[in-house]
Amino acid sequence: GVGSLRTRILVILRDAGSTSQAVVAGMTSGIEAVLGPAFAGLCPVQKLSGLAGGLRQRALAPLRAQLQREVKLISEASSSSSAFGQLPSIETLKRVFGHFYDRLTLAGEKPVLASSEFTTSSRTGEVLGTLLDEAEAQASGHLLAVAFPVSEASSSFAQLKAQEKRLLEGADGCEVDDAKIAELSSQLRALEKKRRALLAEPPSALVRFFVEAVLSGSSLRHAKVAEFGQYLAAWKNPRMAPLVDRRRSLLDERLQLSQDRQSEDPSREEELDALAKRLADSEQAIEQLNISIDCFWAELAAISDLTAELQEVGVRPPLELPDPARLKRFYAEWAWTLKNPVQLLHGSPLQCAGQFLVDVLKDLGEERGSRDLFVISVIGIQSSAKSTLLNYLFGCGFQTAAGRCTRGLYCSLMKMRGRMLLILDTEGLMSLEAEGGDVFDAQLALMAMACSHVVLINHKGELSRQLQDLLEVCLFAMQHLRVTKLQPKMLFVLRDQHDRSHSVHADALRLMRKHLAEASNHLSLRLDELIALDPKSIFLLPSAFASDLEPNTGREVRWSTDLFAQEALRLRQKIFFETSRPSATGEDAPEFSTLPDWCLHAMSVWRVLDRYGPNLLHYKTIQEIELQRELEDIVKQISAQLVQGPEGLAEQSKALLTSCTQRLSEGQASEQVDTEFRSSLQALLDRASTRGQAELERSLQARKSKFPDVRKEEAKRKLQTPVEYQGELTRYTWTLCIVDAVDRDQLRALKVHFKKTIEELWRAQTSQTIAEEKAKAIFVSEWKAFEDKCRERFSRTAKSRKQLAEEVCLMFNHALRQHRHGDESLHVVELVPPNMLLSQEPILSWPDAKVARQFLEIRNPQRLLEQTAPRPDRPPDPRRAMPVAVGNKPQERLEAVVVPQLRARMAPVVGFELAEGSTTMPSEEAVLHAMRRLNESVHTEESRYLAQLGVRFQGGRVAFLNASHLCLRYSVLNSLVRAEEQRLEHQWKLLQSHRARTEEEFLSMAQRHTSDVARAKTLADLFFDALAREWLDETLVAVAADIRAQCLADMPDASGAAERAYQQAFVERNWEEVLEYVLDVNAYLHKIFSTLFEDRKVSITRVQRPQLAAKLGSLFDALAAAAHRWGHRAGGKRTKLSSFQATLRELAAEARASGPEQQNGHQASWPLLSQRFPVVADFEVEDPERFAHELGLQVASRLGEAQVEDLVAERLEVGLQKQQAQVWALIRGCSGMCPCCGSKCDRVDSHTVHHCGHHLLPAFNGWRVAGTCEAALDTCKSAKNHQAPKRSDYSDHLFPNLEEYLKAEHPEWLPFPKEDRELLADSVLKAAWVNCRAPLLHRYDMVDSTPAEWLAAYEEPHRKLKVEALEEAEERLSKYGYTGNFQD
Repeated sequence: GVGSLRTRILVILRDAGSTSQAVVAGMTSGIEAVLGPAFAGLCPVQKLSGLAGGLRQRALAPLRAQLQREVKLISEASSSSSAFGQLPSIETLKRVFGHFYDRLTLAGEKPVLASSEFTTSSRTGEVLGTLLDEAEAQASGHLLAVAFPVSEASSSFAQLKAQEKRLLEGADGCEVDDAKIAELSSQLRALEKKRRALLAEPPSALVRFFVEAVLSGSSLRHAKVAEFGQYLAAWKNPRMAPLVDRRRSLLDERLQLSQDRQSEDPSREEELDALAKRLADSEQAIEQLNISIDCFWAELAAISDLTAELQEVGVRPPLELPDPARLKRFYAEWAWTLKNPVQLLHGSPLQCAGQFLVDVLKDLGEERGSRDLFVISVIGIQSSAKSTLLNYLFGCGFQTAAGRCTRGLYCSLMKMRGRMLLILDTEGLMSLEAEGGDVFDAQLALMAMACSHVVLINHKGELSRQLQDLLEVCLFAMQHLRVTKLQPKMLFVLRDQHDRSHSVHADALRLMRKHLAEASNHLSLRLDELIALDPKSIFLLPSAFASDLEPNTGREVRWSTDLFAQEALRLRQKIFFETSRPSATGEDAPEFSTLPDWCLHAMSVWRVLDRYGPNLLHYKTIQEIELQRELEDIVKQISAQLVQGPEGLAEQSKALLTSCTQRLSEGQASEQVDTEFRSSLQALLDRASTRGQAELERSLQARKSKFPDVRKEEAKRKLQTPVEYQGELTRYTWTLCIVDAVDRDQLRALKVHFKKTIEELWRAQTSQTIAEEKAKAIFVSEWKAFEDKCRERFSRTAKSRKQLAEEVCLMFNHALRQHRHGDESLHVVELVPPNMLLSQEPILSWPDAKVARQFLEIRNPQRLLEQTAPRPDRPPDPRRAMPVAVGNKPQERLEAVVVPQLRARMAPVVGFELAEGSTTMPSEEAVLHAMRRLNESVHTEESRYLAQLGVRFQGGRVAFLNASHLCLRYSVLNSLVRAEEQRLEHQWKLLQSHRARTEEEFLSMAQRHTSDVARAKTLADLFFDALAREWLDETLVAVAADIRAQCLADMPDASGAAERAYQQAFVERNWEEVLEYVLDVNAYLHKIFSTLFEDRKVSITRVQRPQLAAKLGSLFDALAAAAHRWGHRAGGKRTKLSSFQATLRELAAEARASGPEQQNGHQASWPLLSQRFPVVADFEVEDPERFAHELGLQVASRLGEAQVEDLVAERLEVGLQKQQAQVWALIRGCSGMCPCCGSKCDRVDSHTVHHCGHHLLPAFNGWRVAGTCEAALDTCKSAKNHQAPKRSDYSDHLFPNLEEYLKAEHPEWLPFPKEDRELLADSVLKAAWVNCRAPLLHRYDMVDSTPAEWLAAYEEPHRKLKVEALEEAEERLSKYGYTGNFQD
């Protein structure tokens, strides 16, 4: 009963844009012959794919007109004759459509939508509704976690990481809380474990049903996707509507309360807090119900990525999981065939899509030919119709709605004129719902700018200051992050413009460009280096819709305007004109030209922005950056003056340490001194803190413009940090001092205890003989108790690896906070928590493949293969050891050649050298210097080494830079851990060394007292230890220091040492030493130093050794004399040993009172003997005279057995070896050698650029003239050497000149000195070459090109070296660190 009794057939010829009129006429005739009167006509329609808005409407206009004619004819016929029947109403057509909805879709891009008045039903809808109801009942308000557990676990992990970063940075004015950071780290580990455990479980029921209902066929069908989406919306919308209404009412209520907030009612604040909580709950409930098909794809992608991640570590996924390859194929169809947008950034906080999407886009790029990719993006405030604009311009399918419709970043793909277009739709800026505020807005804007050729800045109204501030901050971040070389074209699209006069808006654009240029000047760069912004970069669009009141009904009628369609077409043409411009090539080419390249670039850019961007993007304006920088400078100046200035905290702390340490050495009670020290130090810290805060307040009040209170409080906290750190350093140094003092006190107390124990045993028994076993048992028991106390004390004072990691992070993070605003190179270096040092490995220990995959990107494969190719056509260069390239693929060369070489180049700057055994944290200045040096090195390696190979860092150098900075922290941490272990080991060994001596003394006291002879022998042994060991060691330190001082006078520093080496070899014409110099100047310098030190040692010890031996002998003579005096004074009366000690004290007092000039030989020794009197039991002496006589004999016997001079020589040699190592460490200097002539760098400061005072001839280092193999006899500085081609150290590549060679492989030697003259060799170098050339010509296979006049003037026939002299020189240098880098 539907329709006319007479059928009319209208034939539509689709995609007929290029079909000729003749063909259309022929087809019309043929069809009319078949259909006869039923034929209504043939209507050609051009291809609609890719058309939108006005263009689409214009293409359909002929078809619409034909249909209107047919409808009119049917209407006229139906009114004149009932034979035609009635034309069906719209409602009737809807009802009919309802029967066939499951199978009907509209050919094109969008499904036919049923009327909301009718509901459709099918098995798919019933099952989906049931599963959603079950999940909702099980969820308890957390539906997403039940439906999509893997992706939600990843989102929770990202949220915890963001929270940890905020805590570490002290964001939002909060203190850095180590306890909270540790708790978060624990939660992160638990969540990571849970996320991996999820893989062992099957996907959720909803996800399994999605796979079954939508992905079950051989290809993705539009009808199934549309059906699933329709039923999902039908379940979701009724539940969302009341929540949205509730949220709207809560917002209105909050607005009303905020407006009434001026009243002094305290309950208002409580109401606002309660309202904020209800609003947050409402937002959470809406978020949990916001389920779309994208959520199902995100869960499948998360499962696929987790599967691949676990397979890498050997974990096999369950068999019931979907096949990742099949899922990726379906998703490619979803994106390309069905024209659905793909979500690149998702979640809260935003997370980058994983490897699943990377693989999909790679496959799409390879299948669809993505060469010469062009990327267009749009940014703008929320609800400014960005998605609508893109849909209208390019026929995309981005979701459109009022409010927050786009979340994160979506992309859509299409082809245009053989070129692939990638359209990016970003989340709206300045949104109330999005977390992150200004940082979030700047991240999205910067992401679009770093990944697009054209950025559309969609803006309603005129150009605003807020938009300008956002762009300024983005420029600031672009300069420091350096995530791209691309200069995006900025195009401002101003919407809803009634007055589209270009003069008004052009003036606004010029003003904005002026402000952006000024901001760029603040950053010390040009605006054109970052973005392309010309006077024509503005486009005005009228309103897309017009509305009016219908005169008959009074209802508002709204329609799209032809004017908007025409202007949109012009905008589209303007954009496509940009796509037609030739792409940049060579070094200026952007980081991507294909879809796979873009995908990798975008992922790496977002990782950089997400991890390091907040340090730069939390500002609102450039003015705020300048204010913050000024505030940081004020804090830095005050803290430097407060801590390191004259009479500063560091100086006062050092004085306090010196004073208290002196009191300890004088024997004062350690507990009392410790208490006084800590109270005095705390008083110093309090005074310094108070003084610093007052100085900061004065400085802030002196400024005309005021800082915000939040910034002031942050500055006060930063000012307190260096004070607290100085206090911690002082306390730790004092702890080490007090430990040594306590050890000495404890050991002496132990000896006194043993002494009293023996005396008590003697009193308790009639005989003074104690059995050896009993004495040993007593000693073992007492010593064990002493060891336990020492072990406990050692454990209290020892720093764990965790404590040291906290201190290292404290120092580095403090240095960054203090200086990152004054030093632009530190802006992108992130603060590191201690748990990162404890849980992650440094990149130096990573496999080469992982480093290449994580940080490096091949930009020019052909160049990489050429630069790293081996040189089979020429013999290996014996001057250099070249790494062997493995494989012929670019990725294999990257891993086998580039990464090891990059690792070797970075090794000197990622290590932090501390003094051997030093447990002291490096100073802030040393840390800053190391970080700056590392930054310079990374920049140099990227711009000079990697660029020459056609390689770059992924997403800019920031990620690699921070990984390298982590190595710097590791280096300090490992050095401190080793030093702490060595300190503890030394303490324990020292304790054990005391054990043997103390046990011997104890047993001697316990057993050797049966006669005066035995007692005298015991006392002689103890005195011999006190003098021949302790006193002699202390005295020899001064002798060794004298030798050290003389060596340093001859070689004061590295520069003086290098000069001496040159003078001794070349100027003095020692040809054998010249050969040693050119073989390895560092080994030769070590040889000179060792010879010098040995000479000084011999000259000093020849005098000092007999003097020391005589002094030691005089001490023992004085001891014997004092004993005889005591024995004679006591006569034959029985006495105790303490009376002898009292006599020595009296003699010492007399000697001190008489003065040095009146003392005889023995008197000068008595004070020392009294001071060194050993701890020994106060045993009885039967006959003092006999005891004194026996003591003298025993002392003489010890001296004879020990051979005093040999003993002095042995102890002196041990001390001098330590001094020699220390002096060599001071004067060896930089080990860098000139890549041309091999001469030594003579700079003595910390540096990244080398310098050499005496350049030689390149021939000394094996350089030959290209083509002739003649020895290169033009000095390094000559113009000829600068212009000569240089072969790479690592490949067969030939650089055109010296500068290019140094840029690529030895940038640390730039700028290289240059003289205008060619032959600059002086007589010294000429003579050295003439007489040393034979072995060098033979070794380096050079052709002799020595000028005849050189030979006539300088050759010494009887002294010139022969070929075999080189091997002899190598043998002489082998003991000084020379290893020989030559191949025969």
